[in-house]
Amino acid sequence: MNTVHMAIKVFGGLAFFIMGMNIMSDALQRVAGERMRLFLSKVTGHPVFGLLTGVAVTSVIQSSSATTVMVVSFVNAGLLNLLQAIGVILGANIGTTITAWIVSLVGFKMNIAMLALPSLSLGFFGGLLSRDRSKAFLDILLGFGLLFFGLDFMKSALSSPEQLEMVKGWMGWVNADGFGSRLWVVAVGTIVTMVIQSSSATMAITLILANQGVIHHETAFALILGENIGTTITANLAAIGATVTAKRAARSHFLFNVFGVCWVFAAWPFWVRLIDAMAPGSLGSAAHLPVHMSVFHTMFNVINALLFLPFVKYLAAAATWLVPDRPATAGLEEKTFEFINFRQIATPELALLAARKDLQVMGAEVLKMLGHIDDLIRHPDERRGQVVTEIARVEERVDRMADGMVEYLVRVSQGQLTYEESAEVAALLHTTADYERIGDHCELLMKLLRRKHEKQHKFSEEAREEIRELSERVKAFLTFTQEHLLTRHDILGTARAHEDGINEMSKVLRRRNIERMSNNTCLVEGGLIFINMIASFEKIADHNMNIAEEISGAR
Repeated sequence: MNTVHMAIKVFGGLAFFIMGMNIMSDALQRVAGERMRLFLSKVTGHPVFGLLTGVAVTSVIQSSSATTVMVVSFVNAGLLNLLQAIGVILGANIGTTITAWIVSLVGFKMNIAMLALPSLSLGFFGGLLSRDRSKAFLDILLGFGLLFFGLDFMKSALSSPEQLEMVKGWMGWVNADGFGSRLWVVAVGTIVTMVIQSSSATMAITLILANQGVIHHETAFALILGENIGTTITANLAAIGATVTAKRAARSHFLFNVFGVCWVFAAWPFWVRLIDAMAPGSLGSAAHLPVHMSVFHTMFNVINALLFLPFVKYLAAAATWLVPDRPATAGLEEKTFEFINFRQIATPELALLAARKDLQVMGAEVLKMLGHIDDLIRHPDERRGQVVTEIARVEERVDRMADGMVEYLVRVSQGQLTYEESAEVAALLHTTADYERIGDHCELLMKLLRRKHEKQHKFSEEAREEIRELSERVKAFLTFTQEHLLTRHDILGTARAHEDGINEMSKVLRRRNIERMSNNTCLVEGGLIFINMIASFEKIADHNMNIAEEISGAR
């Protein structure tokens, strides 16, 4: 019964610890999230700056997993390249060592309950009365309290000598007393961290076991190395379904930590002596061992980052070798999205950024259709069956993207969004609908031109040049808005000039076409197709004006 009681307390304490870490990390991201993400995307031009950025961001949000997942999302959205991402990941490994210092310096030196209970009370009851930003600050206190409450639970589970002896008996198989057993202990630390998906939680357990004298220093150090490998699973899971470059960023995190563990193993005796010399107290003392472990954890990540910083290109090359470019997918279903990953939904800023990037792709597909329409106009008497088929294929992809985008944005809207984010979701849904309607009008233009070819209706040379000029103006208008989808600047002035020019030209072309039909220089059937084409181009410009208004925030 003692065993069951102890297991309940240990796992219950672990649950509180992980819950506290998650609440605290989420609250810290809400407090500094948008600025941190902006900082992360802007201050990473060189791997050195990336490293410093990774340290700063992870120190603030207290989660290397959150930082690496953020990095993978930024790479997936095209905001960071692989070299920049690796620099940030190196820094994230350093930033995460702060958690171990908090536990070793505060958790074992002070009365934890005296810290946990006031934090829990203020965070919970204050949170009931607060909203928005003030609630985020109180959630930090709540997470902090839960973290130390769980730590106290785990410590008290091992408080009696009888329980300590029992745990020592169980832990006998986790003992790094030689090279082979050291490898085994690293594997144990890796597997446990992969299962829990929190290196901070496994680090806390390791610190408690060391503080209670259950494991000696070499076992503790080997477990820490395993935890550094195990924590890479989070970024690799986040990269499932992401772009090739995002997957490479996740693999580089794994490679970096594995290579680091390898060279530490090669210099193991030197490392142990170095840590003993740097940390205060005796390495053999259970009371002093948590500080030694924190020094080991910090030195491992700092030196590892500094060693690999000059070789970032080689690390990127190794990750590229592990994740090669996708082979040609002839005959396979075309990928719907380039940047959207449904795992990003929990982070609205990144989710909306990915949506905008894929709306740019959607706009590029529509422009591709207009280019093919122009090809059909230029070559009215030639067989263009392949071009017609390509227009139909692209239109199907635009429809598929629209359906997927609506599903994605609805899922995003179901999360906790700010007023501005909710407004942006609505705007993006409107933009999606407008692009889908533009695609439909492109398909209608293709059908009109196909009917004209099949029925052998002719446009005069003058009419063909006029419709080509209108097509070019509409295409230029779409190119202008598509290029500004990410900038979100006020483009209404230029957009209105484009639309007014297209509307005025359409009026002139209609009048000229009626004159040609009246003079019998143009057959009625061809003239009606001409008028219908003008109407479709006007509708395309109208929908594109809606998109310009959405970009400018006027709709």
